[in-house]
Amino acid sequence: MSEHIRFRLVGGQNPLILVPVCVDGRGPYQFILDTGASHCLLSQELSGTLGIQPEVEKQAMGAGGPVKLMFAQVSSMTVGSARQENVKVAITNEIQRIAAAIQSKVDGVLGFEFLKHFVLVIDYRDDAFSLSLASEYVSGNSTRSGTSISFKLASTSKPLILVPAVVDGQGPFLFALDTGASRTMLSIELARKLAIQTTDDSPVTGGGGQIKILAGKVSSLAVGGAAVRDHAIGAGEFLNMLSKAVGTELDGILGYNFLNRFKVTINYPHSRLELVPTVSP
Repeated sequence: MSEHIRFRLVGGQNPLILVPVCVDGRGPYQFILDTGASHCLLSQELSGTLGIQPEVEKQAMGAGGPVKLMFAQVSSMTVGSARQENVKVAITNEIQRIAAAIQSKVDGVLGFEFLKHFVLVIDYRDDAFSLSLASEYVSGNSTRSGTSISFKLASTSKPLILVPAVVDGQGPFLFALDTGASRTMLSIELARKLAIQTTDDSPVTGGGGQIKILAGKVSSLAVGGAAVRDHAIGAGEFLNMLSKAVGTELDGILGYNFLNRFKVTINYPHSRLELVPTVSP
C-alpha cells in the first residue's frame, strides 16, 4: 500500500502545492510539488541551515527570465517513506521571491530529479498525494471511469511532461503538465488561432521574474477522455521563451485549475498519465 501524505495549498488565487520533505535526515521542510521543475531546488536559507556547499554555478531560464542556480548534492531526500540518496540539487534565491509572492514560507521545490523514480498520485479532492516505486504500485482506478495515455518528456535536460490536448474541438496541441502552474496557459499564437477573447490580467510570479499574461476562457479542454468545460485560461508570450529553452514548441500548459478536477497519476518509470474525474466537467 502506498502512503498517503497530506499537502497544503497556498497562494490564494494562484495556488501551489506544498509538501513535507526531509533533507539529510532533517525537517520536514516545505517544498513546492512541481512537475515542471527539472531539478530539486533549495532556498539559500535552507542550504545555509544544512551546511550545504555549492559546487558549480550555472544560469538557467525560467518562465520570467534568467535564474542563477548553484548546484550541489545532498546525501538524502525523503518524502514520507519514499527516499532517494545522493540527490543533485540547485540552490537559488528565487525560492525567497516566490515565498514572498504567495505569502507563505517555502524551503524548496520537489522536481523531476526526485520524482522520476516514482509513481506520483495526486488526490486534489482529499489534499493528499502518494509516491510509490513502479514495482510496488497497484492502480485502484478503473480506466473505464478515467483516461490513461502515454506521455513523453521534452528532453533529458528539460524533462517536462508533454501530452496532446484538444481545445475547443481543435487539435491536438502539445501541452506541458505542470503542477507548479496555478492555471492553464496558452501560447499567444494558439489563443489567436482559436479566436479566444482575452483581457489584460495581473502579472503572475514565475522563475526569473513577473510574467505578463492575458485572461480568457475556452469552451472545452480535453486530454484523452478527460475533459472540462468553460475553462479559465491565461495566455502569454513567455511560452515562446519556454519553448526555446525546452527545444520543443509548446502550445500550452496544463495547470492547477485543470488538474484539480481529477485524481492525477503520473507513472514516471512507465511514462503513463492517468486522469480520473472527481468533479463533473
